Amino acid sequence: MRRFFLSFVLLTTICGIVDAEAQHIVKQRVGAYNDGSELVVREASTTLISEVVVQHEMFVAGPYARYAQKFLGERAPLVDRDEYRIIGADVAVLASSDCCTLAADVAAEDECADVGFGLIPIDRISMEEQSLESAAYAAAEQIYALRRARLELVTGELGEGVFGEGLRSALREIERLEAEYLALFFGKRHTCRSVKHFVLPVEEGVANYVVARFHHEEGIVAQDDLSGDIVMITIRPTDMTYPAGNPKGRTAYRYANNARVSLSYGSEQLVERQLPIYEFGQTIYF
Repeated sequence: MRRFFLSFVLLTTICGIVDAEAQHIVKQRVGAYNDGSELVVREASTTLISEVVVQHEMFVAGPYARYAQKFLGERAPLVDRDEYRIIGADVAVLASSDCCTLAADVAAEDECADVGFGLIPIDRISMEEQSLESAAYAAAEQIYALRRARLELVTGELGEGVFGEGLRSALREIERLEAEYLALFFGKRHTCRSVKHFVLPVEEGVANYVVARFHHEEGIVAQDDLSGDIVMITIRPTDMTYPAGNPKGRTAYRYANNARVSLSYGSEQLVERQLPIYEFGQTIYF
């Protein structure tokens, strides 16, 4: 997650993402004009960047899950599961369209650690062949043995003179081993996060943009993957009073509209910002 945060900071530093919540008038000179000794031809345009943070929860069923009720007295999940959900989002304005390539380059997905079980289970302590049920029985016996050892350590019946940091260290090791044995029955869970960035040049008069799709079993998917719900940017212009200007003027400025820009997933609005959007503003001559 850290590298994505740093990437977004890099975008902010190099590209100048505009925080427009406190801005009321944003304008830019447009057209052809002399800037000192240089002829400049400039148009005012807006490029949005959106960020979506996805949490991925993985569950891998234990190899002895079917015997959990028999040997440990509690049912265990039998099926592996992958689940994705959106846990954060933001949208902002890139101050320069030159940053689009950079933003696309950092839109990579975080890697989740392997949460499967090793080829040799923790309970395998001999070369003797065992049935799955026999191996599950042996693992359950180890769990009960560890619990008895913990009780004897705490009550002082085991390891006379074990106290202080030595006792705490022994209890931590017993807890670690018990957790590994229990995972053989009740499975393993792991959660990781990934960050996606989407760069969107705004088109004049176009208020709705599908930037991606999201599926709760696959995460972010392609825009044309109809199995996922749409992740959409919506621009809602606000009523603004622009300067009167002079119709015969030769100096042109493009004034941005302080639009409400929202990022939504399906029917759920993830975030809304007030941002300066030139494509919904007005060109005024002076």
